[in-house]
Order: sequence, then C-alpha cells, then structure tokens
Amino acid sequence: MDRKKVIIFGTAKRGSEVLAILSQLPQYEAAAFSCNDEALWGMEKEGLGIIAPADMRRLHPGAAVVIASASYMEIETQLTDGQLLPDAGCLRMERLIGELSDEEKAALRAGVQRETCFYNLDYKEVRVPPEPDTGERYLVICTGGYPSAASHRCMFAHERVLQYQRAGLKVEAFGLIEGASFEEYEYQGVRVFQGGVLELEEFLGGRNYRKYLVHFVCPDILYAVGRAGKTDVPMIVWCHGYEVLPWYRCWFNYTKDERENGAAALYKRDDEKRRFLRDIFERNQIHFIFVSAWEMDRSKKFVGTLPKNCCIIHNFIDHEFFALPEKKAEDRSRILSVKSHGTRMYANDLTAKAILELSKRECFADLTFELYGDGVLFEENFKELLERGFSNVHIYKRYLNHEEMRELFRENGMFLSPTRMDSHQVSISEAMSAGMAVITSNAGPMREFLDEDCGSIFEFDNPWMMAEEIEYLYDHPEVFVQKARSARKRILEQCGEEETIGREIHLILKE
Repeated sequence: MDRKKVIIFGTAKRGSEVLAILSQLPQYEAAAFSCNDEALWGMEKEGLGIIAPADMRRLHPGAAVVIASASYMEIETQLTDGQLLPDAGCLRMERLIGELSDEEKAALRAGVQRETCFYNLDYKEVRVPPEPDTGERYLVICTGGYPSAASHRCMFAHERVLQYQRAGLKVEAFGLIEGASFEEYEYQGVRVFQGGVLELEEFLGGRNYRKYLVHFVCPDILYAVGRAGKTDVPMIVWCHGYEVLPWYRCWFNYTKDERENGAAALYKRDDEKRRFLRDIFERNQIHFIFVSAWEMDRSKKFVGTLPKNCCIIHNFIDHEFFALPEKKAEDRSRILSVKSHGTRMYANDLTAKAILELSKRECFADLTFELYGDGVLFEENFKELLERGFSNVHIYKRYLNHEEMRELFRENGMFLSPTRMDSHQVSISEAMSAGMAVITSNAGPMREFLDEDCGSIFEFDNPWMMAEEIEYLYDHPEVFVQKARSARKRILEQCGEEETIGREIHLILKE
C-alpha cells in the first residue's frame, strides 16, 4: 500500500501530537515539519527535517499538509494565497481520524502516546443536514460549548437566550468544541447544536440566520463563517475577558517556569491574538459588547484601538429569580462559597487560607461555611481544610444549577467570592441580587460593580484581610444588614433587565 506523505505545519506540542497519531496510521507517512520561524529551518524535530513553507512544493510535491496550530485560519490563508501548498493541499486531522473505522480508532487509542490531547481520537464525522429558511432567526455561538444537562459552560449566554425567547425572538445555539462530532439536543427549551469548526462551517453554509451572536470570539469562528460564505451576516460579539486581553492579565495561571522560560511563546501568541483582534475590530458588520468599562479600557491598551462599533453592557442578572427575603442579623454566621476551581483566577485558595486564619479566632465557633465547586485545582485548594476536617466547614465537590444556588442564597448570609481577575463576576452579582453581604478582592473591575456601601473589598491576594472582613461583618451585625440591603438595590439598578437585556435586544433587532 502506498503511503500518503504528510508535511506537519507547526513545530510546537500540537505538531508533536500530529506526528504521534500519524505514526500509528499505516496509510500515512510524516515527511517533514514546516513553520514560519526562520531560525528553525534546516533543523530537525523528532527525526524529521524542518523546512521553509516556500520549499514544500519543491521538496514534497505530492504531499498533503496538516496545519498543527491554533492559528489555522491565518496559516491556511498564507499557504493558499502564496500558492505554497503541495498538490494534495490541506488535510484536517479531524477528517483524517473521522475516516477510520471503530476498530482502527480503538487501535489508535491503544497505540498512540502523546503528552497533549488537542485531537479527539473518537471523532466521528457526521454530515450536517441543511435546513430551509423558516423565517427570521438568530444564532448564538459559544466557544467551548453551550450548556447541557452535563455541563454549565457559558450559562450566562443561556440566560440571555431565555430572555430573548421571552421577548419573542427565535434563537438557536451552537456550541463550538474543538474536535467534537456533530450533535443536536434541546436544553431548557433551546434548540442546541454542537461540533467543531468543520461542523460549524457546514452548519452555517446550510442555514440562514439574521445575525450571529458570539460569546468568546476566536479565529475558528471567523474561519467557519468565511468558509461558509456568510461574511455578510451581521455579528454581535460579547467580550468576556481572556479572548481580548494579554496573557499577563492572568499571569498567576502560569507556573514560574512557564513565565520565565516560555515567555517568548506567550508573547508570540499575544501578537497573533492582537493581529486577529485588530482585523475584526475594523469590520463594519461586527458590533462588540464589553461587559465592563475596565475590560474595554484594558482591551484598548492591548490591541491599540477600540472596535469601530462597540459599547458597554453589563451581564444580565435575573433579579426576579433571585429576589429573596431581606437578611437578618443572625444570617451573618452562615457563609457560602460557590466557585469553579478551574484556574487560579478564581482564587479559592484565598478562601481556604482565610478560613484557616479564622479557625484561630474566637468567632470561628459561631460560623458555618458551605463551600461548593469543582475543577482541576479542587484538591490543591482545599487540601488542608479537608485534612483538618472542621465540623463547621462543609465542602462539596460539585457544581450547582441556578435553583440550587438560589436556595443556598436563601439559607446563608455572607457570600465569599475572591478573584484575581474577572471581567464581571456574575455569581457575586447574583448573590447581591439575592440580598447577601458579599466579600471579594480588589481586582479587575470589581469596584465597577460594588463599593463599601454594598460589599466588602479586601486587598489583592490578601487572605488575612479577607478573614478580617468576615470577622468584621460578624462583629457588626448592623453593617452586615446594611450592606446586604444596599447590594440588592445596587445590582438591580446596574444589571437589571432594562439596562442589560433590553439594550441587547435593541442591538439585535437594529438593522
């Protein structure tokens, strides 16, 4: 059997993973690596030569190219417009895996050894059926996936969709997950589709929508829109944080070694992000919504400019849903935390350290802590708390739905939500809407959403001051009651339906 030669474009970890997969497939042979870094041309990687893009056609005319990079759209455009592709063109790894039988995929999973997991070895290519136009409708696109019974990812987007539907808009959703096969499901009355960039491209090509409503914009979405021939469709893009900010805004998510030895790669990735954002910021058919003034200002500093069309609209908080009876002084002893442990940004380690500090103080015996959440840092963040086994500290490794959160807001008085960098902190605003006294860090835009009249703010990364704030509210019940009452009023005025959903719907319906 003749083996198809493949050039792997990309010499980072994703390229190594492609090589590991190809080495298990007898029908393919990795011929070389290629990249845009001139310093690497002529060198070797894992036994293969690294060649310049301009040499691919000459050295391997019959080969295909697999682009092993997150900058797929940029690189494909570069190779196509520059007429640099060999005769066989580009292969997508998803399609390469998708063409395998179940037995071949099982053998691949058993044989491949890889340090990373960029590619789904279970990927199944499912054709996306076209659908005739059924009238004016809108499509929400969420990078990372749309909520389902199994995952609450992008729940803030789903809350918006429910409000749009109540206002009479016909809205569907697409959850973009790299390497995912196409599927369709319904979630709380919302018709949801899911898949990778190939599925999104095919999906958009077979359907008509009046506008795309995008959360967490990325090159893959623009790539799919372009390939589907839908660049004339107006788009509203919500900017939530990492996708419009540089890596060092979340420096704490990187190890010391990554910051010191991997800085060049981090800054290079930022350069690519900046170029992408500058391009789409100039597009007349895209309107950008920043969820805080803080985020808009820092995005402008990073990119060097603001979008042609942009505004600030805070995240919607469903005050009607979270409205609960006012807190009484005795509620101050019951303290709640509901937070992801997915990254160090969420600062659950500060909550643990503050509780450990309080355990040395007289007030501790009168306090009860309810701690909910999950994520890769859960055991690390709560290790000492779990070992100490305090009878008044109850730890639950799980996520909550909104109904469960509302009941916990009802049962508790204080809400702990430290942060190292957030664009808003929706959960803290929900707790404020429920009339809780909230405690958070002086980080990111937090002072844009609360002040000392309606919350307690401690210094950045200072768990001892966090403990002080908890103890202060316990020792001053009248301050606790006043802050809880003011919190409800503040969030209703700032993040109520008229100031958020009303303005969004106006933009959506605007020609």
